[in-house]
Amino acid sequence: MQIPTNHITDYAEGGVSLRSLTMGGKASHLTGQHRDDYYLFGLLTRGELHLSVDFSEQVFHAHQIGCILPGQVHHFIHASDTEGWLLCVDGVHIGEANRQTMQRFAFSRRLLPIDERREAELAALLPMLHRRLTVPLVQDFARAAVDIFTEIINQNDETEKLNPRHREVLFRFTSLLDANITRSRQPSFYADRLNITVGYLNEILTASVGLSTSQYINREIVLRMKRELAYSTLNIQEISRLLGFDDYAYFSRLFSKSVGISPSAFRANYHD
Repeated sequence: MQIPTNHITDYAEGGVSLRSLTMGGKASHLTGQHRDDYYLFGLLTRGELHLSVDFSEQVFHAHQIGCILPGQVHHFIHASDTEGWLLCVDGVHIGEANRQTMQRFAFSRRLLPIDERREAELAALLPMLHRRLTVPLVQDFARAAVDIFTEIINQNDETEKLNPRHREVLFRFTSLLDANITRSRQPSFYADRLNITVGYLNEILTASVGLSTSQYINREIVLRMKRELAYSTLNIQEISRLLGFDDYAYFSRLFSKSVGISPSAFRANYHD
């Protein structure tokens, strides 16, 4: 079995769902490792929530927001006197400008402080959405809430300092990589589609994120390897094929070199 994926269409009419985050102790009803095919926006108004997102444990404090992007493997670990909201939104309701903001956010994926004014706005807006009015109105409220979340992310945008041309190429590259990483992991494949040289793409990535193109691609494919090894029940050969590796031996060598242990040893840490 592959990593479980939650689909917004399975339980949310109109592509929007809002969940209360009122809990304490072990977050038992939210602990299953999974990914979603939608955006998940979180606002914590009280307490503390521990969560894991793509093998990085984060602590969500009161008066912070966070966002989990479609495809990120995550689970909630522990809650302490927690109150807040989780807003689930289908990508069809996220405009292009906000989608680009989410793409930029993916480079830091950190929790962000929310100011009193915007927290008050969400505190008024989200309960109205929660009361389940008509579907068009719920969608309008959700889009308004997403606008507030993206305002905060834009306010903390770490890519604003980049050269505008570098920024444009960086975002186009990451979109191409997300769509094609199981098809090709060659820097030239992406440079050709961006109509630039491999050397220039290396220059941009090194200046932007401190990694060469090959290093960035390797980091992303290894993350996908980890996700499948840890959270799916496919055997390792099946995972190798799923991720575009015809040569299982090469898959194993690449993982072992990057992570420091074999795929089977890594998997043993997550499977009984």
